[in-house]
Amino acid sequence: MEKRESTVSTERELPLVSALETVRNRHSFHMPGNRAGRSFSAEFRTLLTYLDTTELDNTGDINEPNGAVLRALELAAKTFGSAQTYFITCGTTTSLRIALAGAFKPGDRVLIGKGSHLSVANSCALLGLEAVLIKQDVLPRFADGQVSEAEVLRSLEEEEDLAGVLVTTPGYYGENLPLERICLAAHALGIPVIVDSAHGAHFAIKVSGETFGEKNWPRTALSQGADMVAQSAHKTLPALTPASMLHLSQAAIESGRVSSSRLAKMLPVFQTSSPSFPVAASLDFARDFIDHDAAGYVSGLLDLLEEFVAELPPELSREYVAGDDPCRLVIDYSASNCSRQNVFKILDAHEVDVELIDARCIVCILPLDTPRESFIALGQACQEIARDGRPEDSQVEIDLAQREAFLRQSRTSLTLRESFSAESKEMNFRHALGQRSAGVIAPYPPGVPLLWPGEEITAADIALWQDMLDLAYDVRGIKSGKVEVLAGK
Repeated sequence: MEKRESTVSTERELPLVSALETVRNRHSFHMPGNRAGRSFSAEFRTLLTYLDTTELDNTGDINEPNGAVLRALELAAKTFGSAQTYFITCGTTTSLRIALAGAFKPGDRVLIGKGSHLSVANSCALLGLEAVLIKQDVLPRFADGQVSEAEVLRSLEEEEDLAGVLVTTPGYYGENLPLERICLAAHALGIPVIVDSAHGAHFAIKVSGETFGEKNWPRTALSQGADMVAQSAHKTLPALTPASMLHLSQAAIESGRVSSSRLAKMLPVFQTSSPSFPVAASLDFARDFIDHDAAGYVSGLLDLLEEFVAELPPELSREYVAGDDPCRLVIDYSASNCSRQNVFKILDAHEVDVELIDARCIVCILPLDTPRESFIALGQACQEIARDGRPEDSQVEIDLAQREAFLRQSRTSLTLRESFSAESKEMNFRHALGQRSAGVIAPYPPGVPLLWPGEEITAADIALWQDMLDLAYDVRGIKSGKVEVLAGK
């Protein structure tokens, strides 16, 4: 082939590659749980270069499992306690969509929490499901607005013609919802329970140590009676982003609450026709890690965590009670009166990256092999945060307002497809009082809606959004100070 001279600049630019290289050696307290690949064995890291292939006779088909793929799924089902497990290589958003499509039909009424991930709202709209919001009257512990067991049970009793229920546990902050009574109540009505357990894949680890966290290790959703469970392995295990699994229980199949054949049909409908073999292989790696190595890593991590918490300055404290995820570190920094913006700056100066900073808490997702030096760096940052605050920078009222937002429900039932497809208009959010939102309004992360499509915008909503923007939150649904509202109110 004749070589032609390029007419473009010979200077090469790879902005994304360059940006990603700058974070590879920082202290990671965020997803993915593979710590920029450092959690993988050297052999597996080398293999990743060669694993990107297509459906061949000796690889199998991820959407139509056979051969090596089928064997990997059988091993995963045994580890996670399911009748059937599916590898979803394009994220738990897709896993949840497959679960909802496999269990329900358009027009079905599905009970969900307002604190469900925004992907649930999008899925309900896409599938034509009616979202029935669980009535909340107890202030949630954290700004992800998770519901209580009593609230779910009450809604199951009071709402009529429900086709199923979807709950989220654990929440973004590691809090867990007891599921046994919820599953019993739903199954008595003949309806399935779907669990968004994106942050709970590591609960399948069999721990036996003596630390408080190990003695109070959370139970898996499947072991408590859930019918389908979606998990993001990449959030808490050594797996590539966005490695996800969808589990189906034996009881769901035997009872007829979920059709396994219908669910299987939905796999190629929503998952890409070219699923990623490297991502699927990392799920296989994560499963093997759980089976053979993970318990020891958990024990070591919780020992380091206890040492870290013991050295926290008095202005900072860990938010953790029995039943929470022991591997989720939530630091309440509110007593320091350090502003959210300064918390970011201090952590960055210490080369520490965390999952989330809200008006009250720093949320750290702890990779199971987090080294001591990372805890040291985080501890040094916490000491500086404790010294940096000013009383005038207190944000406790903003945190309270964000949690109170989940108690406001202008409508208890939302047919989201109508709101998504209806005519809308753009307007300054400060002038949107009394309008109905045309989309989801959600700080990201965690991507949990403060307002769902079709809900009325109140003065409290507008004030909260302004406060959050002033604190440099990324609020999805608000762009350049404008929000989409339904035309004609």
